[in-house]
Amino acid sequence: MIFDRTVHESFLKAFPEKVGAMLDTLKGHIDKGRDSLEEDTVHDIRVWSRRLSEALSIGAILIDRKPSRSLKMLSALRTSLGRLRDNHVQRFLAIEYGIEGLPEQLEAKDERLAAQASRSLVEFDMERLERDFLHFHRELIVVCDDSNLLERNTERISTRIKKRYSSVGKSFSGSDPADFTTLHNSRISIKKLRYTFETLDGYIGLDGGTLALLKKIQDRLGKVQDLTVLLKTIGKLVNKGRLSVPVETFQRISIDRHMLVSEFLEGWRDELAVIGRFIEEPATNQYERKDKDRGNFRSGVTEKFSDGTIEKILFLASEKGLSYRGVVAYLKENPAICDRLGIEGLPSYQTLARRAGRLGKRKKTGG
Repeated sequence: MIFDRTVHESFLKAFPEKVGAMLDTLKGHIDKGRDSLEEDTVHDIRVWSRRLSEALSIGAILIDRKPSRSLKMLSALRTSLGRLRDNHVQRFLAIEYGIEGLPEQLEAKDERLAAQASRSLVEFDMERLERDFLHFHRELIVVCDDSNLLERNTERISTRIKKRYSSVGKSFSGSDPADFTTLHNSRISIKKLRYTFETLDGYIGLDGGTLALLKKIQDRLGKVQDLTVLLKTIGKLVNKGRLSVPVETFQRISIDRHMLVSEFLEGWRDELAVIGRFIEEPATNQYERKDKDRGNFRSGVTEKFSDGTIEKILFLASEKGLSYRGVVAYLKENPAICDRLGIEGLPSYQTLARRAGRLGKRKKTGG
């Protein structure tokens, strides 16, 4: 998972700027939300709030100071918008399952939640967040620019990743994986791990497959949770005499939910093991694999260059803003960099383009 010292140092020096860019992006979405609270805007604000919160939490580890006030502000904003988002989903599902009377009740609730969310956005103290962030950002720049702290910070970030992964496993321990509370807690843990990975993308060499796997698990458990909430909503309204739902509809929703749980239970151990190997396997093992790991499993052909070598070159291309042809030429002119990265031979730019496509890296490096 982890690259080398050069990558660590490069990432940390750029990290404060990356966090600042996240804040600017969130500000843009909040400004948009204050004008029009559409579903996509609600989603974007919540996503970028989580991304910024995760980046601030990682930064807090590095500077030994947690920006508690900023994190609380962002959490409160997400909670307010989350209620509106959940109601959007419930209304969509009510229409999909043809539950008469429920969409109208949820639409009325939607207006109230939208008003609350809108008020939260208007009252959100962006100036306070920016002031707090300014002091935090200055400290972060100093810490991330200090080469003498590199080893300490590398260890702290690695520990953060492992703790996030460990929390996923703990969320299942001592409880039935098919229990819906367990599944909900696990989804939250997986979501946090995913945001950690995304924040540390350049640090860990995050590959498209691992991220897609995390998203797949999260989305699947999210659908289970949505149906769980729908059943609770229906049950409450039926008990209050405000809704009448055929037994067949209850059964259909329950069956769909159990099918999703079954799909999850069939593969979750193997899927988490794949993510665990990505975290635990040292970089030297990943990038210096034996020939058997270079095999193209579709054709059975053994590749001349390992995935690790290709990943290193693609990462360098992304960092330097070079094309496939350009990065190969750059490495030919700078053999010392090849030695430092442990690259023994260079592929042609055509080979690099082909392998990039297979690894899902094409968009990151250009043509």
